[in-house]
Amino acid sequence: MPSPADPVAFTLFGIGVRWYAIFILAGIVAAVALIRWLAERRGLDAEFPLDVAPWLVVGGVIGARLTYVLVRFDYFAQHPAEAFNVRLGGLAIHGALIAGALIFIWFCRRRNQPFWVWSDLVVAGVALGQAIGRWGNWANQEAFGRPTTLPWGLRIDFAHRPPQFADFATFHPTFLYESLFNLVNAAVLTWIALNIPRRDWLRSGDGLWTYCAAYGIGRLLIEQVRIDSLYIGPLPGPDWASGALVLLGLTMLARGRLRSTPAPRTGRGAPPPQPSPRSD
Repeated sequence: MPSPADPVAFTLFGIGVRWYAIFILAGIVAAVALIRWLAERRGLDAEFPLDVAPWLVVGGVIGARLTYVLVRFDYFAQHPAEAFNVRLGGLAIHGALIAGALIFIWFCRRRNQPFWVWSDLVVAGVALGQAIGRWGNWANQEAFGRPTTLPWGLRIDFAHRPPQFADFATFHPTFLYESLFNLVNAAVLTWIALNIPRRDWLRSGDGLWTYCAAYGIGRLLIEQVRIDSLYIGPLPGPDWASGALVLLGLTMLARGRLRSTPAPRTGRGAPPPQPSPRSD
């Protein structure tokens, strides 16, 4: 698998527009489109995602970049100007998830929207956006794995190879592995979002917790192949964050199964309310 010869797709008014930015933007557009489609199918306000999306994007980018800068603080302390240059990459998805979740909770409370219902729709869009946005790593020749001779090995230019692997030309395309995983995850989460009102064993919030557990497990597995992860103590930073996601997701899914009654469900497809018994 070849890498692009030039990370800059085209120049607009003298400013180079990089493939990285194009893939990220495409992922955002696809995510919002899927969330709106799900909202229409569930009988929810399809305009709400459009109102929230700009704030989530800005907050997510800030959270992702801040997390990346903190993990590489020693480097950015010596090159502070580069901390603001996100065009070259360097976004930590776990930071984006935390920042985005906090902003979305605030918006739901402010607009009197059911957070747990919306969360199941949003995570399906997030997974799809990740599947597309990961191709930005391909454009930047980053986030690849160990050397490999497999037919789908990713060819990396000499300038982008780690010094210890300078003699190797092809590497595991971990961006592709995660992209495909996220695509499958998006399909599963879409099914969950559509079927929560129809299945008694599904509850509002199950999509959110399934995303946490599934993405955490997938990322933990892929991290075992990557060679460019930033370490926090004895483990790569993503391992700590992904492990926390797995624990949170599985705990909340188990807790939901132990509840005596399903969580309230909102939107089209939810069963009609049953009359309460009365004594004569």
